[in-house]
Amino acid sequence: MLFNILVISISVSIDALGIGISYKVKGVKVPFLAKLIIGLISAAVMFGAVFLGGMMLEFFPSKVANILGISILALMGVEFIRKGLFGSEEATYDFDKSKEIELWEAFVLGFALSADSISAGIGAATIGLNSMLIPITVGCMQVFFLSIGEVLIGHCSLVNKMSQKVCGLISGFMLLLIAIIRIISI
Repeated sequence: MLFNILVISISVSIDALGIGISYKVKGVKVPFLAKLIIGLISAAVMFGAVFLGGMMLEFFPSKVANILGISILALMGVEFIRKGLFGSEEATYDFDKSKEIELWEAFVLGFALSADSISAGIGAATIGLNSMLIPITVGCMQVFFLSIGEVLIGHCSLVNKMSQKVCGLISGFMLLLIAIIRIISI
């Protein structure tokens, strides 16, 4: 269970790594308070999604909910891979062009980074991963990946070439892996 929680948390948060790298390359600073706001928003959105998924278990038989959850995770994985292969680069949330993510911009960025968490949280809860560790782990992973993206940029030329597309592909394959593991265990 902990492995699945960790994989889901990484898969919905790894796009923050691409944001951290991209912003460092562009000279946009993301202060710690902004990262904290992004992490808290991500945790809150994931909490709501897991709660909603848990509520769905009340209305659907467990087998149907399990299949629904696996389907959601698999579809999200395919969508992440599609975006990674064919999507455009990430939007810049430095709306005022100040070269720093202000607190209000952090709120917008937090919700943007959390959009994928809704489906993943519902899917996770309906396959039995309705632990409150998921929102906490997602929030921490968002902050971690934003921070590590900034740190890595100066230390590795390969990381300089990493983009949101690569992060999307990694996320997609991770979600598909969880879906496949859950299908095998049915």
